[in-house]
This record gives sequence, structure tokens and C-alpha cells, in this order.
Amino acid sequence: MPRKQNGFGNSRSLDFKGAGRVDKGKGVGAPGSYPRNRGYGSSVQRTVIEKYNLDSNWTKWRKGYEYYNQAAWYRLSEDNPDYDPTEPVSEDNPKLIPTQIKSKLYQGTDYEIDVVFDGYKFATKNSDSGNHYVMKRTTVNDPDLGTVTQVDNDPIQFKKRKEYREIWVTGTAGAESRLLARMIGERITDGETEATLNYLLNTEGIPVLYIGKTYEKLTTVKVTVPISDLIAEPTDNPINTYQELVGKICYIPNFYQEKEIDLVDKTEVEDGKHYWTVDVEDFVPSDPSRVLGILDSSQEELPPSLYDIDTLSVLFKSNNFTFEVKGKYIYEKKLYQRFYGTKYLTGELVQEKVDKCSYTVMPFTILGVEEIDGNLIFTSVPFDSEFRMTLPTPDGAILVFADWSFTKFGVDEYPDRKGDDYYHKPGKPGTAPWMRVDTDVNPWMDEVFTTGNALRPATVYTCSCPNHSHAILRAPEANCDNDTRKRNRQLRYPLPTVLGKNDFDSLAGNKASGLIESWESRDHRMSFKMCKHSIAAMFIERIKLKEPSEYPTLEAREKFEEKLAAEIAEVAEEFNVSYERGGITALEVIFALAQGLNLDDVELAYVMLNSTF
Repeated sequence: MPRKQNGFGNSRSLDFKGAGRVDKGKGVGAPGSYPRNRGYGSSVQRTVIEKYNLDSNWTKWRKGYEYYNQAAWYRLSEDNPDYDPTEPVSEDNPKLIPTQIKSKLYQGTDYEIDVVFDGYKFATKNSDSGNHYVMKRTTVNDPDLGTVTQVDNDPIQFKKRKEYREIWVTGTAGAESRLLARMIGERITDGETEATLNYLLNTEGIPVLYIGKTYEKLTTVKVTVPISDLIAEPTDNPINTYQELVGKICYIPNFYQEKEIDLVDKTEVEDGKHYWTVDVEDFVPSDPSRVLGILDSSQEELPPSLYDIDTLSVLFKSNNFTFEVKGKYIYEKKLYQRFYGTKYLTGELVQEKVDKCSYTVMPFTILGVEEIDGNLIFTSVPFDSEFRMTLPTPDGAILVFADWSFTKFGVDEYPDRKGDDYYHKPGKPGTAPWMRVDTDVNPWMDEVFTTGNALRPATVYTCSCPNHSHAILRAPEANCDNDTRKRNRQLRYPLPTVLGKNDFDSLAGNKASGLIESWESRDHRMSFKMCKHSIAAMFIERIKLKEPSEYPTLEAREKFEEKLAAEIAEVAEEFNVSYERGGITALEVIFALAQGLNLDDVELAYVMLNSTF
């Protein structure tokens, strides 16, 4: 009889035997374990001083600033369709223009947000393509998430919250405030203060959102559509038989399904010691306003989850179809128990409180096609998904921000005796002024969210490098030539590591083993993420990241300067590798885009697995 773990399932799937080799740092009393540099299955025990140096953001800032000064980057560009070859190349007649990728944040919801990505490429030897990509996400239409009216940041009055490093904020609801239930882990700003949303609570201080992940039984979708209502669209790749639709993409508009939980056909709760599960079955009837699309993504370089779905080629359409969703989901109690105080949290208790639920039917790959009684039945490839349950969110909901995630954004100016606050040389007409990002913000001491402006998603910079994402992508042995050593096997084919995420957090991520492995903690996800590449990109965009105040030790800085000089000297060689291998994969681009869309572990794994690269 298999041994139980926390009341659910077998424990053998992630039953690691040990941490492998341990490299001990010098000194006494190591405060933590870290993955060895690109060496999975081994670890490094850091001393207090080593950990301080490792956690210092100053080295990232210094490298990023140097990459900016050395122009060790190039912008993602494409041919300018309006270029006039009869005229000389100039600012008014550029041959190349910045590449822009249009997408949607929280695509499929009733309040999706149009966003635009553009980015930069940095040469490296530690990725499959020889490049790391920084993608900048800019919102096109800003939703009104509400306005802050009170910030509870008194460290004496709110001592317990300070222990959890949480700043609780209340305010008035905006027109799209319901979107906040989807924005955990999102950077939110009022135009000056910016922070990462950690929890959303109701007026009683109870979490509004409960996220369940696929467990034991993968989610499946079955779509039924009458053949007489299936309309073929003009296409360059016509379909001769319905079986040719196997492997194509099935897209259900408004694939973010939100409804009263009482309207779901089945929500069977099973409670355990550390977790509870919900077995879900839901039938969604036909809606003439919703048009099913069978899409051909074979000509696209990115998976449909990242592109604006309107850009994909449509093979068939129908506005008369039904679909059924089945899955089982698991919820971790420790994420929510402390908000309930002495009351023991159970699945039944949450079920009594929630009023709505939601799940996402991402554009899925068709596994099988059946023809029964004049209907076509499309069955999805089983996939990981989430089932979210939410409490009512009345006006006055509480936004909980991680206190280590706060930054301030504004014009880079300082008062001086001459009264000239802005000291940068003026740019060309129309050039934006230099802005400044201050990462040394202590929300327990500094004033935050004081502008009175409506909250909205912030502009974010993401990067595919391990330092920014705390994840590593595949890097095949082909990245080494005959004259260089073979790289660590796990770098070529990243697998789960003993220092990675726990069983619950990695439920979906482990399915993408071999493509990606992540050791990102919740604390890191809720932080202001930065690396040398994203910092350099900010400087390029005339955004000066203020020099962090947490310097490493003098000895570490001296060694760092030597290492930095050697790293800059190798940039030319790295660019050669970049040019040689720059076109073999778009995996790094996909990963950077997924981060910019605030995809969680389940959605990220889906995107990576459905990428053709």
C-alpha cells in the first residue's frame, strides 16, 4: 500500500534522496543553500558575508550600467515598410524600426488589457541561442483598478504585519477592480509608487482568491459542434478531411470562464491535513455571441498563448457549440491559514464562503476528432490548469503588497542652489526626459501611494537570464564546439533539483522538465526583479536605476572589478556566438514574453510545452 503524503497521493514522485555534493564556503554558520553555478544536483553553503555579497543588488547595477556604456546590446528590429531607398538613411527615413509584438494581458477575460512588447538582445555563452532577451511590456489601455485612500505602514501599530513584511492598503474600487483577483504577482503603480501585489483580502481580512492546481487527473476539454454549423474559412492550407484537424489549435473566445460557483455542475471537496482538493466537472452551453475557431499556427513563430489570437490563420468557425471541462485541483492550506487565525481552515469552509469561480480554457491542441450523429467532437490533449475560487470583493477590499518590492519612479532631478533641478543635457526635441527608479524604498518609513492617481499595471522589464527569472532553459551540447569543454548535463537538459520548488509549487513546472527548470521562490516572484540586462535596457530607455545602497564588502568589490573587466573583454567573442546561433530558437523570447504577461507556473509550463522550439 503506497505511503500517503499530507493526505493525498503517493510521495514517490518527488522523493529526493539527498542534495548530492555540497560545496562549503569559507567561514562559520551558513545561512542558506543555493544551487551551485550551473551545477544542478549540487549546492553551495553560503556564509553570512557570502550571502550578503550574493544578495547585493549593487553588482547587478554596476554590470548593467557598464553594459549600457559599452553598448553591449542591440535592439530587436525589423525592416521599415515605409523606408524610401531613394533617400539617404536618417531619423526620418530609417531602414530598420523597433520590433513590436502586440498581445493581451489577461487575455480571454472581460477586462483584458492591450499590451505591446519591444526588446533588446544581449550576447551570452550560457543559452541555447547565444542570447538573452529583455522584453519591455507597455500597456496600451490602462484599466482603473481603484484609488488608494489609506496605507497601513505604522511599524508599531501593525507589528504582526511587519513580521510578515506586508503593507496593507485600502481604497475605493475602480471600474475594473474585479481584475485585481487575477493580478497576484503583478506590478501595480499609481504613477510614482510601484509594488507587487501579494494578496487580495476582503474587509474582514480574509483572502479573496484561492488557487488550485491540477492534481492526479489532468484537465480535459471536449468540444461538440454540429457539422452543419461548421464554416470553412478561406486559407492557403485547406483541410480535406476532419482528421487533419488533429494537432491544430482549438480556440474558445472568452476562454477565461467566470461564473457563480453554484452553477458549476460538480465541485466535490475532499479535505486533508495540509491540502484540500476539488473535483470539477462543468458543462458550458452554446452561446451565439461566442465564435469557436480552429486555428492553424504552423506559420507562426510563437505559441498562440502569447500572440494576439487575431493574428492566427482560421480554418473553421462556428457560433453553435458546447464544451465540457473536467479536472481535479489541489489547494495548499498554509498559504491562507494565518488569515483565519485560530479557526482551522478546511476545504468545506472555503466552499461556503466563495461565491464565484473561474478557470481558463487556453487555446489547446486537438488530440482527437470524432464524428457522431452529425456532430464533430474535438478532444483536447490533457493539460495542467488552475481552478480559482473567489470571495465577494466589496468596495474597500485590502491590497497586500510585499514590503521588499517597493520602488519609486519619477523625473531624475535633484534640487540645487541654482534652482536648476534637472541637470541632464536636454535631448532632441520630443525626447523624453531622464527618469529615475529608486529601489531603496522602505514603505515602513517612506510615504507611498500618495499621488491620488488610479492604480494600474506598471511597465515591466523581463529577461530570460537565470539571474532575473531564477530559472534555466535548455542549452544543448551543440552550443559547444570541438575546442571547448562539454557543459554540465543538467544545463543542456534541465531537470528538477533538490534546491528547486516544493511539490505543490512544481506540480505543473515539472511537466516541462527538459525545457525549463525553476528554483524561483514566492519571495522572489513578489520582488522587483532585475538583472544586468534589464538594468542596461532601462538605461537605454533613459530610465536611470538609482545606485543601490547595499554595497558588497570591499574585498568582494575588488574581486568584482577584476571579473567585470574580464567579462567586458569577452563581449566581442560572445557577440560572435550570438550571431552564429541567434536564429536557432525563440525559446528565450517566449520565456521573456511569458514573464511579461504575468503567467503563473501552470500557464508558463503550458506555453513552454506548446512551443515548437
